Amino acid sequence: MQKKQIKYIFAFILTIFIFFLQSIFSRIGWWIASRFDYSLIDNDGLFMMVSVHHIVQALLALLVIFIFYKIKDNVVFKLKLKFDIVGIKYTMFFCVAIFIYYIIVYIIGSKLNSIAVYDYELNTANVVGTLNFQLLLSGTSEEIIFRSLPIVLYKNVINSNKKSSDVLAVVLTSVLFAIAHFNWKLPISIQWFQIVYAFVLGLTFGFVFIKSKSVIYPMIMHGMSNFISVGICYLYMSLV
Repeated sequence: MQKKQIKYIFAFILTIFIFFLQSIFSRIGWWIASRFDYSLIDNDGLFMMVSVHHIVQALLALLVIFIFYKIKDNVVFKLKLKFDIVGIKYTMFFCVAIFIYYIIVYIIGSKLNSIAVYDYELNTANVVGTLNFQLLLSGTSEEIIFRSLPIVLYKNVINSNKKSSDVLAVVLTSVLFAIAHFNWKLPISIQWFQIVYAFVLGLTFGFVFIKSKSVIYPMIMHGMSNFISVGICYLYMSLV
């Protein structure tokens, strides 16, 4: 069997393994988060439970990263803050681009009456709680699980420094990121725009992770993307 074929077989097996890990992290996160009562802080149930879920799944991913690090001490998951001019440039460009994108979406959507808004009250607790979750926790947790852990594992299993291996790792992790945005509740419904959007963002975050050699920049990009998305919707709701 050729080396290339073996590489793809290993990549496929690893994809199944990573999908299993990510599913377990999420399930345990939701189970632990559901053990608590958040009504005093989060009466509408918008941000506390999902915040605890993201913290738990991130800690589980970090535990797995620690185990792999101990087993093979030359595995670097790029979790440290690293000053990288390329990472800074991509992050700034992305934040400006995503802000412009959502402004255009809401301008066009308001003309076409096609904007979907949130169905809860925009009180201080709801606004501050949801925006803080999106900015500080969503990207931080998910980039550890969907970028740092899987991309580094792919690169070590494939055992190649070629650009084609980087592309394969980024594409496969982006597929897993898109799958995570499926609605698995019966009847299963697939929102294709959301899936494609998640896949494209996954490619973007993965590319910056490879280029900057740090997960911090994808974390910032991910958090800002969610913060801008929700924040502009709140702004729109307060103006109409």
